[in-house]
Amino acid sequence: MKSKPYRILMLLENESVPDDCRVLLEAEALIDAGYAVTIICPTGGVTKKVDRIGEIRVYRYPQMWEIGGVLGYLLEYGYSLVAAFVLSWFVLLRHGFDAVHVHTPPDLMGLVAIFFKLLGKRFVFDHHDLSPELYLAQKPGRSEGTVYRALRFFERLSCRKADRLIATNDTQRSIQIDRCGADPEDCYIVRNGPNALFLSDVRPLESIRTPGCLTIGYVGVIGVQDGVDFMVRALHEVKTKHGRDDFRGVIVGSGPAIADLKRLAAKLDLADKILFTGMIPFATVPSHIAAFDICLTPDPSNAYNDSCTTIKTMEYMALRKPTVCFRTRENQITAGDAAVYADNNDIPAYADAIVQLMDDPALRQSMGQSARQRIDNGLTWQHQAVRLIELYDNLFDVVRDPVHSEPTAAMASVT
Repeated sequence: MKSKPYRILMLLENESVPDDCRVLLEAEALIDAGYAVTIICPTGGVTKKVDRIGEIRVYRYPQMWEIGGVLGYLLEYGYSLVAAFVLSWFVLLRHGFDAVHVHTPPDLMGLVAIFFKLLGKRFVFDHHDLSPELYLAQKPGRSEGTVYRALRFFERLSCRKADRLIATNDTQRSIQIDRCGADPEDCYIVRNGPNALFLSDVRPLESIRTPGCLTIGYVGVIGVQDGVDFMVRALHEVKTKHGRDDFRGVIVGSGPAIADLKRLAAKLDLADKILFTGMIPFATVPSHIAAFDICLTPDPSNAYNDSCTTIKTMEYMALRKPTVCFRTRENQITAGDAAVYADNNDIPAYADAIVQLMDDPALRQSMGQSARQRIDNGLTWQHQAVRLIELYDNLFDVVRDPVHSEPTAAMASVT
């Protein structure tokens, strides 16, 4: 009989690895703590089906093309569920695993972990986003109909069946407990946090700057729920209402709303004022942010965004940048006085906040310093990784050497 580290199988549906930096950071933290990690995810920026990222095994299934509406939900989630289930059996037979760690959305993926619980495996439910609220936010005016109720059902089922639960903030943890009936003792908060690339001195990418102009930037996914159209409309206000031409907008990233966003920029006569970079290698994201004078988190306040700890805001903060946000609950908790806030999803107020920062370089500098202090005082990924390892050590009754933080013999699983 051979002993080996406890083995974690991670399931991810809505992005690939290493594109999803939170999943990659969690996997690396577990590897560093002595666990073994395998990830199943769709193809994305990397199309290689079998891969290794350091010590992490990765198996990718072909990503399904996007189809809108209820039919699109059924096809995408049904296909991903079957693909993940089949690959999970392959991983079980080839490498084995002791726990299934489900990253959401969708909560439907919890069905795979619930099945393997019947075979004695543990289930860790990692709540990145609230799927029911995300569904409503992706198309304004959606009603709480059949799809919404189904999403609520699978969310509740996964929360109740999981052995341990992860939330990125207090809002999500409260949902797990109050709405879904999870045991508070099983619910851990592991916040998002910028990785080490954002914590050192980074040279700005000069090619995206325009002489004589302030660079106003956004980095992240471009979906309807992300509100990047609010940024474009606000920059239109800056140009027309405030009569300013001394700026350049930079939008870094891509997503399902990118085509509509480019059309909106052209319609508002901003095509020459906004640079769309498209997808870029993750390693170059810090140099883009370092070139920004003002950073934008334009996610509007709603039931979904109020529950989100946005990683882009924390990356801005790590690089000492001031941010303009709408007054969402978690943005305020994260950024504090390192951001200027606009109320009531009001675009003119958002534009006013941008102009305020444009006109006050001393304020930009002081807010940037405050932002980095908040990161260093508890919001780095290193601070969060401690909670993740605590969860898994608790799950498997692992005892670590208090001096060297090394797992004892109790760490081993037996096959």
